Amino acid sequence: MRKLILCADRDDDIGEKTGLETPIIGREENEQAALKLGLKDPEDSDTNSILSAISLYDELKEKGEDVEVATICGSPSIGYRSDEILSEELDTVLEKTDPDSAILVTDGAEDEYISPIVSSKIDISHIRTVYVKQSESMENLYYLLVKTFQEKRTQRKILLPISLALLVYGFFRMIALVTNLAIEGTSALVGLPGFGLGSIFFIIGLYIFIRIYELDRRSIELYQNIKEAVTTGSVWLPFAAVSVLIVIGSSIQGWNTIIEQDLTSPLHILLSFSYTVIWWWIGAIFLFELGRLIDTYITHGRVKWSFWAVFLTLFALTFIFWGALDYIRGVVGMGEEDSVFPMVAINITLGLLIGILAGVTQRSFKERQKKEENSDED
Repeated sequence: MRKLILCADRDDDIGEKTGLETPIIGREENEQAALKLGLKDPEDSDTNSILSAISLYDELKEKGEDVEVATICGSPSIGYRSDEILSEELDTVLEKTDPDSAILVTDGAEDEYISPIVSSKIDISHIRTVYVKQSESMENLYYLLVKTFQEKRTQRKILLPISLALLVYGFFRMIALVTNLAIEGTSALVGLPGFGLGSIFFIIGLYIFIRIYELDRRSIELYQNIKEAVTTGSVWLPFAAVSVLIVIGSSIQGWNTIIEQDLTSPLHILLSFSYTVIWWWIGAIFLFELGRLIDTYITHGRVKWSFWAVFLTLFALTFIFWGALDYIRGVVGMGEEDSVFPMVAINITLGLLIGILAGVTQRSFKERQKKEENSDED
């Protein structure tokens, strides 16, 4: 029974930093790759993963087992593209080595993404996670924490909830003072210190949120896309502009509703604002994506039919959320109970029915895609 010791680098640090072509198959080849990567970036954990894979290879070889070691890499564009490349490289490795099972060696950062890809193609008999030992000095502890929080998985599991909590708390501290100013006038300025504290929390939460999702880089990419759309005459841009105007206009409308109703409770403000803007925002998303759909069809001559399934799912969730809003508004006294609760049942039922329709639609699209792929192969 032949075993494959597989080291996976999802973000392609090996290829980017060393210039080596992947996949890398064989002990000597992997040893050279680890040496080159270690010289380029001694702090990269992938170096330790490759060396650990080689060490395990030697250990099993000494026991007389039939083993091979290989390293596969993805892409710096983490997500669908990197996972697709990983899958393709894994196919190449499996074709060349023909193993019966695999031992996956990782640094632990991307296990939840890499393991399903590998296990879908070959049985994983063991997963070895490699951690770099650190001394117990405060300096190294600080360094280890910084490196840990730079990992995307850690950021989204730990920092994202903190960021959202700071954003929500800061937003309502600020909006409460602004609302009181609109209702009570300058007498509400006694709450100005609370506004300052809310602003600080909001800015810190916003900064963390921007860093987690790299919104600064995405903003630059958006600007480049808009610039390209203007120069090439893309039909997507007018749809995007109308979508933005709808979001801004509905947000102003929601704010005016809060002022007209003299709301001061953060819960009442949130419920009123959400109730006013939700369908406008859904319409804006629909227009934005519809513009992209039309632009794709004009540019490439094809339509992403899955768009309709995704949008039906979005509609279903919106109806359910709308029903939940109706229910909460009735409970807190913002609507008449006799008229609210029937609407809750209607909205949630509609949401469930549309959700079922979305599932059926998505299944039909997948079957259609499989038939098209099979016909292409024939």
